[in-house]
Amino acid sequence: MRFEHERAVMVACALTMLAPLGGCDTRELKPIDPAVSQSFEIDVRGSTGDVDLLFVIDDSGSMVDEQESLRREIPQLVRGLTSPPLGDDGQPLWNAAESLHIAIVTTNLGTNGMPEDQTRVGSACAANGNLGDDGALLACPGGSVSTWEPGQDIDAFVDDIGTCADVGDDGCGLEQPLLAGIKALGQAGFPRADALLGVVVLSDEEDCSLADPATFFSGGEIGRAINQRCYLDTPSLVSIPDVVAQLRGDRDPDSFVFAALIGVPEDLAGDDLGAMLADSRMTYVLSPTNDLGVEPACTRREGGELVGEAAPGRRYIEVAQQVDGLVASICAESYQPAIAELTRRIGGRVEGICATRNLTPAEDGSVRCSVKETLPVGMTCDDLVARTYLMTDDEGREICRVEQAIGDTTQGWFYDVSDPVCEQVSYTEGIAPPTEVGVTLSCLSRVEDSPDSPTGP
Repeated sequence: MRFEHERAVMVACALTMLAPLGGCDTRELKPIDPAVSQSFEIDVRGSTGDVDLLFVIDDSGSMVDEQESLRREIPQLVRGLTSPPLGDDGQPLWNAAESLHIAIVTTNLGTNGMPEDQTRVGSACAANGNLGDDGALLACPGGSVSTWEPGQDIDAFVDDIGTCADVGDDGCGLEQPLLAGIKALGQAGFPRADALLGVVVLSDEEDCSLADPATFFSGGEIGRAINQRCYLDTPSLVSIPDVVAQLRGDRDPDSFVFAALIGVPEDLAGDDLGAMLADSRMTYVLSPTNDLGVEPACTRREGGELVGEAAPGRRYIEVAQQVDGLVASICAESYQPAIAELTRRIGGRVEGICATRNLTPAEDGSVRCSVKETLPVGMTCDDLVARTYLMTDDEGREICRVEQAIGDTTQGWFYDVSDPVCEQVSYTEGIAPPTEVGVTLSCLSRVEDSPDSPTGP
């Protein structure tokens, strides 16, 4: 966080029409109130804090190239959070993460324990009593949860994650990424209660997370036909609202990030998730010949040769819709743009602004501060809740005033004294500014006569 302090100096000059000479009264002037005010201003960068990342990686037979593409980009994500890139002003775009915990789980849940014959579902789905990896965190060189704290060797940490992300390609072809992610949470103290949680899914097939395995496997299908039930028997799957509720838990929405590298056409980039779902290429079209059991949403080629294809990942997009998540194409030649955007979304979040001086709230909890936000070009104050337009700067960016939340139901910002180390201005739930919004906090604090006053200089 970059701080800019400015002390307001008040100069009194008494002019009187009765004095024979104009000028300032030379007598010592004292304030009527035995307390004066100091102003301070803070220009805030994103406050990242502690970050926990869960990678859910498809380990079926078609994922070798895609896993390698992800491994190449993980260092970019880690380094972007621990050593943020610089902006045009030469300052970091956000604060470095205070710590980073990473865990990895595969999509292999077998048949959720249903005793199915290998000739019907394949040997990979029947392994471990038909449970597959059962959502267990993978054993990495640093343990089931790899941890980094400031001062530790970041290169060694990156190498450990890259090694662990090599999950193999012998997993069950009935992928259940969303349920695997749910099962992974809560193990080995992961995630931490106060950390920002990011869940990142990599899969070339649609999610088939089973809520009712008995019904799902009640037919006589085998092989590809079982995969097709993932598109036809959606009532047997975990509902999207349940997925969101269990992945996010009781976290504030601003402390949860969801990203999916899945089957979606590359040209459907951007934030319009509704347009993705409405595109004809994202429709389930069953195929009797395609290994996916459905026509692909995208294909991946190298040197003109087909090396992979991915089924429409509609369920992942539906999750992303509910949590303002990130969706990118698994068929892309490089995952660098997607990982860069994920890094920006995590690093650029502003959750609280530590005051550089203790403030004295009034009886209603209000303080003498103003919070202003400078929006990216194209975003308006009307797009956001609890904002009032103030002006437009020379670069065409709107500057808004954020309402101060006073009372139990008001939305906006409030002064939070729950952390004695960082008495801060915080946002009410769902009101935190979007990524790349510049935030400025301006306050007046009382300076008491006593030098020991907490609001003193």
